[in-house]
Amino acid sequence: MMFAKAQKLVLSDLLAKYMGSFKSTFVYMLVPVVSFSLSIYTSPIFARHLSSEEFAYMGFYASVGSLINCFYGLLFQTYYMSIYFRQEPKELKATLASLTLFSLGWNFLFFPLSLVLLNQAMSLIGGSIPFFPYAILALATQVFAVYTGLLQATYRLGKKPIMYFVLAAGYRVLTMALSIYFVTSADMGLTGRLLGTLVTEVVFFVVAIRSIMDGQAFVIQKDIIKHAIRTVLPLLPASFLYLPVLNFDNLVLERLNNPTEMGFYNIGKNIANYLYMALFPFYQTMEPDIYKYAITQNYKVLGRISLMLVLMVVVCVIGFWLVSPYIINYLTAGRYNNAVKYANIHAVTSGLMILFSISSSVLNALQQSRQLLISNMVACAVCVASYIAGGIYFDQLGVAYATAMTFMILIILQASFSFKKLSMV
Repeated sequence: MMFAKAQKLVLSDLLAKYMGSFKSTFVYMLVPVVSFSLSIYTSPIFARHLSSEEFAYMGFYASVGSLINCFYGLLFQTYYMSIYFRQEPKELKATLASLTLFSLGWNFLFFPLSLVLLNQAMSLIGGSIPFFPYAILALATQVFAVYTGLLQATYRLGKKPIMYFVLAAGYRVLTMALSIYFVTSADMGLTGRLLGTLVTEVVFFVVAIRSIMDGQAFVIQKDIIKHAIRTVLPLLPASFLYLPVLNFDNLVLERLNNPTEMGFYNIGKNIANYLYMALFPFYQTMEPDIYKYAITQNYKVLGRISLMLVLMVVVCVIGFWLVSPYIINYLTAGRYNNAVKYANIHAVTSGLMILFSISSSVLNALQQSRQLLISNMVACAVCVASYIAGGIYFDQLGVAYATAMTFMILIILQASFSFKKLSMV
């Protein structure tokens, strides 16, 4: 009798836990639902007002910004996530405040330097993509996004899906509203599209700073910064080596000197990113548990979470292939249907990016910086070689296939390192 009651109690606890996870996932899912709903309205408008060349420029600066972003953020978000379950709430709040203040001072100096270096690099290369004003708008957006990212991480790890939804959905709504105004009413073209995003980032930067610094002294604790830098310093090369996997494609495409086809490529890539946006909330819901069960060595539950996400990715990629021609025809107002072939390839890449997030989270939770560095070194070498070769021999399609292949290699490497480490514990 007592055993039966104990069983019921355990089952009820498990049910309550998974119902809570389901509710969180549902709330997180509302973010891509809002984003896609807005895109149904806004994407045809942007397609009518922006040329394929402007989509190419936007993709190029998105890639450049992402390449530099690890130096803007200093990987403090990764460090913060790795110590989230290791510190008490009061100590954690003080840590986040010090990380934020130090980052602000760093970016006050590094941001203008990054613009000068990028301008010099583009002048030496002699590319066809204009620097001003696109570079300034795009890179400034990356800087302000660092602090919104820290607040989002706090909400995710603290399991506050409602707060995360308000922040993420509000950001998306304001970005689209401002961008539509600047592109259509003000007739500013790509400048307006980028300006809308930047103004939104500034607004949410203020929100993030107020939340992070609430109740905290505006003092940088040196011991916290020293420990953070010692932890992230080995990760910085690994992260920088990983960044070409996501962003080197547009640098190769720029050298092919075909901005129209580069525009089709980036349109397809951006639409395929909706699949990533749809899947990522499921990963975000499980991310705290991935860190928790990796740190606490509960590998059975960790394996179940990973398998569930893998199956979800496979089903969603196949579904995307079936509907992509219709989605792209509508979202681009029938102007850019040549983007379908690129979208289908990048849908595979989007799914692999979710799987990479799992393997990367496990290694980060275990603080395996050396393994991260090795896997990213290999992926970087494969990326540079395959993207260049793909571009030379198979043009834009070759570059698209190379992105999926590189992510597959990266996942296999990180998974092997994770299994080896877990088997030793």
